[in-house]
Amino acid sequence: MRGRDNQLTAVIDPPYEYDGFVFTDADNRISNLLWAVTSSLGAGLCFLVLLVIAVVMIHPVSRHQLDRVSFRIMIYALIANMVFGIASTVSGLQTYDSETCNVAMWLLMLTLELSTFLLFCIALNLQLVLVHGVRGQVMEKYYIIGSITAAVAITVPPFATKQYGWDPINDACWYTSDNIAVRLRWQVGTQIFWSLASVVGEFLTFFVVLGYMLRHQVLHGNAVRSRSHSTGTRSRAHSISTTTIRVPANHAKTYQTVIIRISLYPLASLIINTATVACDLYASTSHSTPTSQRAYNCSASADDFCYGGRAIVYAVLAATDPSLIRAIKSLWRHARGKTDNTSGSTSNGPKTTTSHGQITVHIELSEVRQLDDGSELPASPSMIKPASHSSASLPKDVEGGDLDHDSDPMTTRLDAMRRAQIGRAMEVRQDALDRRLERKDFKKQI
Repeated sequence: MRGRDNQLTAVIDPPYEYDGFVFTDADNRISNLLWAVTSSLGAGLCFLVLLVIAVVMIHPVSRHQLDRVSFRIMIYALIANMVFGIASTVSGLQTYDSETCNVAMWLLMLTLELSTFLLFCIALNLQLVLVHGVRGQVMEKYYIIGSITAAVAITVPPFATKQYGWDPINDACWYTSDNIAVRLRWQVGTQIFWSLASVVGEFLTFFVVLGYMLRHQVLHGNAVRSRSHSTGTRSRAHSISTTTIRVPANHAKTYQTVIIRISLYPLASLIINTATVACDLYASTSHSTPTSQRAYNCSASADDFCYGGRAIVYAVLAATDPSLIRAIKSLWRHARGKTDNTSGSTSNGPKTTTSHGQITVHIELSEVRQLDDGSELPASPSMIKPASHSSASLPKDVEGGDLDHDSDPMTTRLDAMRRAQIGRAMEVRQDALDRRLERKDFKKQI
């Protein structure tokens, strides 16, 4: 970071001139100002997005839209990036050595590592849930606790040994050592190594998930589940023919858009961390100042944006998350007195009542059965509603006791078929409900 710590072998009073390029105090101030401005902008955007998320999560109408492990981890990462942006702004505006510089640098490094680990956990959780069937809600607390513990353990030692603070070579808050070997050891051990490890982990998990989705797309993309329901008699009875229903083969295909969108968080982290590590290694291993204006501009601009602009990138990704957009729309409709399950018109159809997104439909069914010759069959005993409990209301042939079912085998057979139809319909309904709950639970895990 702050790619001008190239001149670590010797302290040279500015301006520095190499091969016609002059690195002045004004250049250094502009670079620090660029770092501070981009960092403050990122912190402000993170705050606005977090404010919107808080409003949405307070209201029960829209809260369920954000009930996802990856989104909650992203919220923690946004908080870390907001603090990172504030600490970067303070560091970029410092012009002299002070304790504020030391504390700001520690907060900068702490939240940088915390954000990196949390975004890696999003990629890891996606692989564990999708490929290995691990429940993300069970692992969520381990992601958070592990990331915080690792970030604190990595950044406390250099903070305690005063490795963070004012850099007299670059006139900025960074590593304090003027010995290139010592500085490089601290920088690699407390920053570069962990950033590279996260990059490698995000790279591997991304391609494992991508390969899993492509494999299931090829093997199961055209899977068809067929259900057959057929009933009938030799009469004018209803007949349900064999129906072929195309359904998703698995969750990977069902939620491929959601999975790809979630993958953007670790993918962005992979790109930003790779660029950051490249800039830091270039700055820490170069023993002379840049030899041209172009080299300076490229290294300085990339370095400043990677650190100052990372909060902007994550804030934009969070603000455009489809789950957050759906939650905002739900809250807006509720505020305007509308719901997804109501309409402005009424119809003469079946009576319908609506309560909290649930629809209850009351339907009266009548049963009419005829044989091929047109003669009607008597209603089954289960469909007969006695008008009175007195024996006078019953036919004389059943006045004394039970109905003779054996005398009407057709009615018995139709009753059995009707019960079978109802049983199959209940099984189909339960199966559909189970699949719906399973899909809903899976979406919560990722």
